[in-house]
Amino acid sequence: MKSYPSGSSDLEQMIGNAAVEVARISIQAAKKILGDLPSDISMEKSQDQPAIDLMDGKDELVALISLPGRSKDMIDLRVTEDTITISAKSAAREGKYLRQEIENRNVEREIKLPLEVKPEQAKASFNNGILEVHLPKLMVVDSQRIQVE
Repeated sequence: MKSYPSGSSDLEQMIGNAAVEVARISIQAAKKILGDLPSDISMEKSQDQPAIDLMDGKDELVALISLPGRSKDMIDLRVTEDTITISAKSAAREGKYLRQEIENRNVEREIKLPLEVKPEQAKASFNNGILEVHLPKLMVVDSQRIQVE
C-alpha cells in the first residue's frame, strides 16, 4: 500500500465523502427529471419477463409483447385503468433433447402504464409471436368554471 504524506488520509476521506454526495445529488436530480421509474418500465428486464415495447399514440397506447413459441390460447391478458398483466404458459415438447437452448418456461409480467386507459375498450391480437394490445386513452375533459351563488 502506498504511503501518503501526513494529513492526506483526511483529504482522501473528504474526496470520498464528496463523491458519495455527488452520486446522491445525481440520483435526486434524475428522479426530478424522470420521476420515480418503476423497475418494470426501466431499460433492464428480468430473464423471466417477456420483452415489451410501449408506444404512445394520439388516442391510444400500443403495447407489443414478445411471446415466441406461444399460441393465443396460452396467453392470459388482463388490463386495468393503469396496468397490463400478461401471463403466458409454455408447452413442453415430447422427446429426448440432445441440446436445449430454447427456453421453455411460463412467463409473467405486470406493466404500470404512464397514464390511464379504458380497459373495457382494449383490443388485442396475436401474430407471429407478438401480442399487440391497443389501449384507448382515458381523455379528461377540461374543467369548466362554475359561478358560485
